[in-house]
Amino acid sequence: MNDIAPTSSSTVTIIGGGVMGGAIAAAVRGGGWSADAVTVADRNTETLADLAAAHGLATATDLAEAVRGADVIVFAVKPQDAAEVLAAFSAQVKHGAMLLTVAAGLPTSYYEARLPPGTAVVRAMPNTPSLVGHGATAIAAGASATDAHLALAARVLAGTGLVVTVEESQISAVGAVSGSGPAYFYALVEALIESGITLGLDRNVATALANQTLIGAGRLLESSGASAGELRARVSSKGGTTLAALEAMSDAGLQTVVAVGLSAADRRTRELAAELSGH
Repeated sequence: MNDIAPTSSSTVTIIGGGVMGGAIAAAVRGGGWSADAVTVADRNTETLADLAAAHGLATATDLAEAVRGADVIVFAVKPQDAAEVLAAFSAQVKHGAMLLTVAAGLPTSYYEARLPPGTAVVRAMPNTPSLVGHGATAIAAGASATDAHLALAARVLAGTGLVVTVEESQISAVGAVSGSGPAYFYALVEALIESGITLGLDRNVATALANQTLIGAGRLLESSGASAGELRARVSSKGGTTLAALEAMSDAGLQTVVAVGLSAADRRTRELAAELSGH
């Protein structure tokens, strides 16, 4: 068990300067970490230059050097590259460090087998709205991670949006609901646009109305304190047009379609995890 938990003054090294790594760099800097406490390591020097200019942090191309002495290592690397990247720096991970992974598919045991014994690993499942500070992320503890590690992981990710804690066995369900969730809503917006055009609206008008309706509905759900069901009921007057639409969608199998889709996403997440980890 790793009984040395990093603190809120910990140094953070982010491995991978891509989209998610960059989003976490912004979140960490915005969350109060000083410029000299945050390093981003990547082999792409142009990416590093952009991140340094945007967030005023240190950068490195040598992964082993970047990790040496770091309290928190954020692993933001494509899962197919994970083994190679871990091998490049694992020997430099200090006792008491925590690895927070946002790489899809790979279980905490995958990292634990490739890092010094007892290294605390926390697994995160973010989604793309994290890029604009409105994400939904779930975190789960590995075998050596404590509540203190989870709390620190939540603080590192706080600037990306909502952070909740789950058991690792629930990560595939999280992926089905929130990880893939944005795509479901975008698909609904696309359907609204096309249906609006069919009903006679100009494409630009239909697009503007559908986009703003999704944005406004989300903000109302967030700020009103009411549940989705309550808000739905408020605009579903008996005998009205909204209720007619909802009943038609229900009759067409809306709930079944959603359930089937999430089940497929959950199943595929588990399949990919097995493929990526070699099980």
